[in-house]
Amino acid sequence: MPRALLSAASKMEIEAKFTIPDANVARRLRSLTRCDAFTLTAPQALQVRDTFFDSAARGLRATRHVLRVRFRSDGKTFITLKAPTQKNGALHRRPEIEVPVVLTRVPKILTRANLPARIYKLIAQKINDAPLRPLFSISQTRHVRVLKNGRRIIGEWSVDRVEFRAGARRHAFYELEVELKKTGTEQELAEFIATLQKQIHLEPQRAGKFERALTFYQAT
Repeated sequence: MPRALLSAASKMEIEAKFTIPDANVARRLRSLTRCDAFTLTAPQALQVRDTFFDSAARGLRATRHVLRVRFRSDGKTFITLKAPTQKNGALHRRPEIEVPVVLTRVPKILTRANLPARIYKLIAQKINDAPLRPLFSISQTRHVRVLKNGRRIIGEWSVDRVEFRAGARRHAFYELEVELKKTGTEQELAEFIATLQKQIHLEPQRAGKFERALTFYQAT
């Protein structure tokens, strides 16, 4: 894993991903408020549009990095750089840098001029200073909640409906993500997952959304 991302500027994203088989299970998860000692706050519904970028030579793809521009319905926009992922069952672990930005639309091109400086420094050699252009976009409806152990926040829970579109082709699915926060521990995350699995069994999702979207769009 590239050392450049393992710096004070980045954080280690640790999250568990699960496949939700259908809309009925998704509704059940959205209505869940407690798993033993763990509680969930009221959900915040967000519409999210993610657009992924790379150079013409696919320099980021070659080094297993992902660059994403995310627009959210609450008015917030982020550019995120993710390093290669370590996977263990449902658990995904990877360094990432996320920077809030002000954009009104998806850029047609990303260069040194309009990328956050600390992100550009990390990818400049990987892309040979070439411009980045959109690969594809995905849409999500996310129901985001805070996961607590007593009064302490340990994670962010999100039940997502994800959709890929390419012309007349559509692929939609549901997914649960539970992302660990700084105030939580990996042991608590593991305990919560075990508790949840006893209540509602879900299959681990070992592939990220980018990987699945890439396969979908390459099939066009």
